Amino acid sequence: MQVRGELTKSHDRLWRALAGPGTWLTGRERVAVAEESRAARRCALCNARKEALSPGSAVGEHDAATDLPAPYVEIVHKLVTDPGRITRSWVNDRFDEGVSEATYVEIAGLVSAVIVVDTFHAALGLPLRELPQPTAGEPSRYRPPGAIFEAGTQQGFVPIVPFDAIDADTADLYDTARSFVPNVHRAFSLVPDATRVANDLMQSHYFPYEMVPRYTDADHGYAINKVQMELVASRVSIHNDCFY
Repeated sequence: MQVRGELTKSHDRLWRALAGPGTWLTGRERVAVAEESRAARRCALCNARKEALSPGSAVGEHDAATDLPAPYVEIVHKLVTDPGRITRSWVNDRFDEGVSEATYVEIAGLVSAVIVVDTFHAALGLPLRELPQPTAGEPSRYRPPGAIFEAGTQQGFVPIVPFDAIDADTADLYDTARSFVPNVHRAFSLVPDATRVANDLMQSHYFPYEMVPRYTDADHGYAINKVQMELVASRVSIHNDCFY
């Protein structure tokens, strides 16, 4: 089976970024998040919560694979095993435990990215990539000055960078030729590097965000057509409890 070169190259870029210090996490913590995301599916507490009518009715401790702080483990395991029932109150509980909004976003971005690579390998019957060795260095701790909680009924759980608040450091995050950027594209913008990774994976596995509403079969050389791609995407979203 031939795998498109841009796919493996984007995975390589992610793995290099995973090993190094991020915005709020060290390289060791970032690799541990990836390791914990793999362990979550074997966690007895997570499995019990997933089967429960109310996840809060299942109590206990996670089967953690790392020494990450307990709130980090809770975030990773919830994102992997029961994302469809993440609520504002659950997110706020993590903030009350001392997790910053930006750290939460960085963890969420890492979990999402690692799952893309892991499920790609699993779908092709390939062994999972060996996790990289973390490299030394301090997180940048950069927070975009334009990030805010947007008002209105569509307000998210964390601040994001509005379309009209990008600056020289965030100008590459969105397609500025458009007058509208969907929330899913802006979700990680409190940690711009997380958005950059998501953009890279989106482009290599599917299309750039700006092309999604208008692409046709003439725009690609994929083995399946547009209708088939959208059917697969919708089915996978349902399977993964994608509440978006």
